[in-house]
Amino acid sequence: MKILLYGLNINPPWIEGIRNSVWNLAKNLKRENNTVYILTKGLLKDKKINNIKGINFIKIPVARSNSYNEGSLSFFIKSFREIRKITNRYKIDIVHGHSSYPLIGIAEKFSDASKIFTLYSKLNTTSKNLEYNIFMKYFLSIAKSGFTAKILSKSVNKVICLTKGIYDTLPGKVKEKSSIIPLGVDVNRFNPSLTGEYFKKKNHVENKKLIFMVGDITPWKGSENFILVAKRIIKQKKNVKFFLFSKGTYEYEKRRLLKIKGLLKEMDLQKHFTILGRYKEIENVYAASDISVFPYLDAFALMSIPLSLLENMALGKPVIATRVGDINNIITNDDNGFLVSPGSVDELAEKILYLLDNENEAKRIGFNARKTVEINYSWDNISKKYLSLYSSLLA
Repeated sequence: MKILLYGLNINPPWIEGIRNSVWNLAKNLKRENNTVYILTKGLLKDKKINNIKGINFIKIPVARSNSYNEGSLSFFIKSFREIRKITNRYKIDIVHGHSSYPLIGIAEKFSDASKIFTLYSKLNTTSKNLEYNIFMKYFLSIAKSGFTAKILSKSVNKVICLTKGIYDTLPGKVKEKSSIIPLGVDVNRFNPSLTGEYFKKKNHVENKKLIFMVGDITPWKGSENFILVAKRIIKQKKNVKFFLFSKGTYEYEKRRLLKIKGLLKEMDLQKHFTILGRYKEIENVYAASDISVFPYLDAFALMSIPLSLLENMALGKPVIATRVGDINNIITNDDNGFLVSPGSVDELAEKILYLLDNENEAKRIGFNARKTVEINYSWDNISKKYLSLYSSLLA
């Protein structure tokens, strides 16, 4: 088969959930002897076509930076023509779009190939944590509306939801042509045998307990709450080090960094915190953590299940996450992780202290987390489901 994967930000760097999900799907499809193309947003300075590990990237150059939204509307408009042109030129069998916003998939409408769209987030959700202007907030709400999903369903042959929670938000007629295929994780790459020793030595933290807030410093992921939690933990546990991540893809990254660093200084926590950048081998970074925390405030701008959550579970890490999106359908409280209320500093601090004081419990929860991912979210199984779907559409 010849397959075109399509989406806004699914080009390198591999630092976010949808990018990594599409990249892993592409590699698995190629491994099964399919020819794979990826159409995505590109920088103005980029080559239009390049090949990465045998997968053909075709870019629509509309942006000056890798930030989330720059050039997105221009990319969407131009992709109508580009998808049709690529489909005809390369005799594409399947066009498969990917986004948290159903609006993006409407561009597949005029392709002559079989068309699929994977939806990564629930419809009709809102957020108080977006820093965009009123126009952008309104546009994003329309892009994620049930009305837009109805238009999408008329543009593609099949809508795929990552979770039942996403499926349940679809309008009735859209559900008729929808099904559920979960998120996938490379369980060989992310496995409990990794120790993170190199990372620990490099950061001189071999003898400390490491607590990671996994994600980035965007406001909807709860960095400020994590810092407030750390202040409480430090009062009781001196041998602890905290880590945050800054990926550099958020439009207001510099402003957010200044705010986070200012808060750390105000609370006298600079020596207890390290802010990390991008890492190619992120599995060796995550492997160093003793507890992985996801204090997210809402899931409007997120995948309904963060890929990094499943990656840390695959590594056998005890995870603590808030009840946003569909996280509560992955984690069973006190079995394969802990669930806390969004924004609750008290609950998060309590669970971290419990795991620090009970290493055997932390190991039990990490072991169960790994089993959960192996059984339900391994890419070996997920890619087979997509291949089966492709074949049924072509038949």
